[in-house]
Amino acid sequence: MNAFKGLLRKDIKISIGYFYTILIFMVIAFAAGWIFSNYYDTRMLVGVISFALIIAHVIYLPGSLLTSLNMEGKTQLWLHNPQSSAKLLLSKLTACSLLSMCSTILITIITIISISSLAEFNEMFSTGDIVMIAVAIWVISFYISIWVIFYWTVYHSIARIQALKKLRWLVLIVIWYLWKMLTGLVGKISFVQALKEKWMLNIGNVFHMETGANSFQASFEMMDISVFVLAGYCLTAILLFWLSSWALDKKVEV
Repeated sequence: MNAFKGLLRKDIKISIGYFYTILIFMVIAFAAGWIFSNYYDTRMLVGVISFALIIAHVIYLPGSLLTSLNMEGKTQLWLHNPQSSAKLLLSKLTACSLLSMCSTILITIITIISISSLAEFNEMFSTGDIVMIAVAIWVISFYISIWVIFYWTVYHSIARIQALKKLRWLVLIVIWYLWKMLTGLVGKISFVQALKEKWMLNIGNVFHMETGANSFQASFEMMDISVFVLAGYCLTAILLFWLSSWALDKKVEV
């Protein structure tokens, strides 16, 4: 436990610079929003920027994690740490998750405060809806981060295979294509479709976009999500993390 705490403190120090960068970016975005709101005499712009920053957090955690992994890869000392690979990866995931959670909570509070007096937004969704949107964005970013860990370890594991060393990006694309094809085929099975529709969970208003050849529409709509699908995502995340730990145990040379 003490060893994990030490790893966690070290990983937080590595990722704190990324955290401060995001904070500075948010401050600049809000300042620009307030300036343009006053210039055009509309506070709607501040609300729009607030929501945009919440949605943009979907890439914060994966980006922070990838940056931390690449920084460790430069020295390679991390690969020779006596701690298990699962503990090393879990420490990085925990450190980046804690910092991204702090950033998400901060932007959510600011968003709620900034739009509290805007009747246009209050008619569309409540404070609870905003919190649920932020939670959904963070959960999605966490799932993407697991894929980032998996791809990072696979990418560097392939480097040991000379025949595939120059085709690593192609291999990653093929893996993603095969995964999408597999899940698509499984999703078409009637038994699986019945399970997907059996237990549904309402998650409130969700940001929704529709694009066409000559149209673009963005709105917030009520959305239900299948508990079976959620369980599938959890199992996928566990499997990917286990495979990543196994690959790292092979002492990936970065």
